[in-house]
Amino acid sequence: MKRTQLAIIVGQGLSFLLIITFIFANQRYDLMESLGGSPSDISLRGAYFAACLVGLVGVVSIWITVHYLSKSNSMRDMLVVCAWTQQVKVNGEWVSFRDFLSGQLGYSLSHGMCDEKLAELQSELDSDWRSCEAKFRAKDRP
Repeated sequence: MKRTQLAIIVGQGLSFLLIITFIFANQRYDLMESLGGSPSDISLRGAYFAACLVGLVGVVSIWITVHYLSKSNSMRDMLVVCAWTQQVKVNGEWVSFRDFLSGQLGYSLSHGMCDEKLAELQSELDSDWRSCEAKFRAKDRP
């Protein structure tokens, strides 16, 4: 799962958890009754409060969703990469590929070696070792 999708899911989940928390707190501690008024006023205030709360949390939730989806959609566009330096053009500026991955996508980078390059390096080391070994043995012979 991509980080953007995870952020959207977490944001939506936190929004609904906030709504549930406020509703629970209102039921548990009678927040609306503490404001005073007749029972009919209290139930009207409670409904108004709940509607405003749901609306506010909904707006924040929608903003989070739109924000992360716009970041996700911007990645669907074509990336311009310099053929010589491998830099990426972001908002009119050339940045390193490493900076692009960490700054734009939030990825952390590590280093490794692909199987093809590892086999090539092992082959090179083996041939160098055999060459050195042959020279060493040639020096030991009288």
